[in-house]
Amino acid sequence: MEELLAQMGISERTIKQMEEICPNIREMGEKELIEKIEILKQIECDEIQIRNIISSNAIYLDRSKTDIEKLIKEMKELGFRTLNILFEENPYILNLDAYEIEKYVKDRENKGEKIEEIVEEMSSNPIVFDEI
Repeated sequence: MEELLAQMGISERTIKQMEEICPNIREMGEKELIEKIEILKQIECDEIQIRNIISSNAIYLDRSKTDIEKLIKEMKELGFRTLNILFEENPYILNLDAYEIEKYVKDRENKGEKIEEIVEEMSSNPIVFDEI
């Protein structure tokens, strides 16, 4: 796994920091890492974005593939576009579960906001996701 991360251009120092934050990734197989990279490629992340997301948010690597795919599906259904840019700007969004995003948006809708406006605000200001 460390070798694959190094091939991606992630420094040894950064890899060590990632392992300190999320010790489980030490045991991660290359297949699991490749699955997580492929998910990011499917939403049109380029190599630089993938490297930035992974090195900034090691916890992403420890999440289940199913949970990540549910999150992405929910966000697309809500109307989020350019997820690659959104996740690069705030990689910690990938630590959320689909139901958390759905609940946050529904709560705001119940206060009278339109879904399009909510999604637009969250897309243009990814720090809003930290409120979830």
